[in-house]
Amino acid sequence: MKKNSTSTGRCIVLLTIFSLLSIFSANAGKGPGHVKAPKFKFSNPKLVSGIDGQIGAKYLFTNVYNNKDAYITIEDIVGGAVLKDMDNTSTGYPDAWQPTVGGPGIFGTSYIKWNVEFDSADVPYVFSLIDLSAIDVDGDNSRVRELSGIVGSNLNYSVPDSLIPSLLTFSSIKNTDDVWGTDDGDSAFLALGPVANRLGIDTLAFDVRIDYTFANRSSFQIYTGSQVEGNSGALATDRFHSIYFGDLTGSLSVLPVIYESFNAILNNNSVSLNWTTSADITNDQFEVEKSFDQSNFETSGLVLGAQSINDGIAQFSFKDMDKEILNHDIIYYRLKQANANGKYTYSVVKAVRISHIADQKMDVQVMPNPYMDKLNVNFTSDNNGKAEIRMISLSGAIVKKTESTIIKGSNNIQLQDLSSQLPGMYVVNILVNGQSIASQKIIKN
Repeated sequence: MKKNSTSTGRCIVLLTIFSLLSIFSANAGKGPGHVKAPKFKFSNPKLVSGIDGQIGAKYLFTNVYNNKDAYITIEDIVGGAVLKDMDNTSTGYPDAWQPTVGGPGIFGTSYIKWNVEFDSADVPYVFSLIDLSAIDVDGDNSRVRELSGIVGSNLNYSVPDSLIPSLLTFSSIKNTDDVWGTDDGDSAFLALGPVANRLGIDTLAFDVRIDYTFANRSSFQIYTGSQVEGNSGALATDRFHSIYFGDLTGSLSVLPVIYESFNAILNNNSVSLNWTTSADITNDQFEVEKSFDQSNFETSGLVLGAQSINDGIAQFSFKDMDKEILNHDIIYYRLKQANANGKYTYSVVKAVRISHIADQKMDVQVMPNPYMDKLNVNFTSDNNGKAEIRMISLSGAIVKKTESTIIKGSNNIQLQDLSSQLPGMYVVNILVNGQSIASQKIIKN
């Protein structure tokens, strides 16, 4: 996936995961005592030259690390790719660089090639080590696969050590689109995601994450895009890319607790927040923070402990009844998790769109979690209609589905005969009148 305006006729050498993992072992080599890569913070990009979204457009991210700036320039656009958003912070990790790239929605590959440069006081700045991870390189559950790529020599790449096998497909190709003659190397490495979709943006989704490492570099080139399979007509191909700059090696998550789920749903004139966590031995408390502009967050409440704990899964909830939320079209929520030692980190950001879901105010609960042979999905609806409950495996397959007529008021839908399912994690997706209103991760004992 690289070069001119089509993907045909290119010589792509496909590598098997086994052979790549052998290369990873030989190249990665981050043993004890290795230099820790700095964590960068990308926010508020400004177009400083060129035309927004076009080849040559240059964007400035100020002070990404210790008074060092980053310039990200569009070096090439291939296959009809379109820049929809230079840095979307409504979900994912606020400190990551998160561009949204669309495509023509037809069979083939489309992508944007970016040139990333660092400087200090307008002088190129060389970092001894740069770590970055392409997180949630997945698909749309239909025909679209997300694509991540990197150019150059003197870099390492790896998939996280995990019992979960990677779902990414790897390839190595010749770098033939060195538009400015500044690329470091004549080859490129590509990671193509599965068609299966992973809900949310999570560093814990090891099977759809790829890590890259550069040594002694002030710049590099990266690709973001997608591939559409089959000729079954056009479809939406907007892909949200999350590029996290920081050392994730050896850690399960950016966060000290593992979030199994985190949902924020409008419920009558308030917002109900529900989240579940595991591995939170050092957790002391959660602060629920709210923002109306994605930049300025204020504390809405404090949650000191879990409402219940079942088989190591802790369940938390909070209801924001502030009348001010009804005066805004969209509200952003995040969780500030603090440890007993005083250290704290933030969750992903959840957006609640008042104008879009005000006519469908529902509070959803999926119980028990973990489960053995059946699940109860409870919710209150303001309208009559139809609901569809889907249970999805981590590979993206629908393993159980049921439909039911619902009434205005309280509803309960059961998923039964689940004892034969393999133990592990699944996702329950709830659709009401054709619209997805909630998703929750669940665990089968």
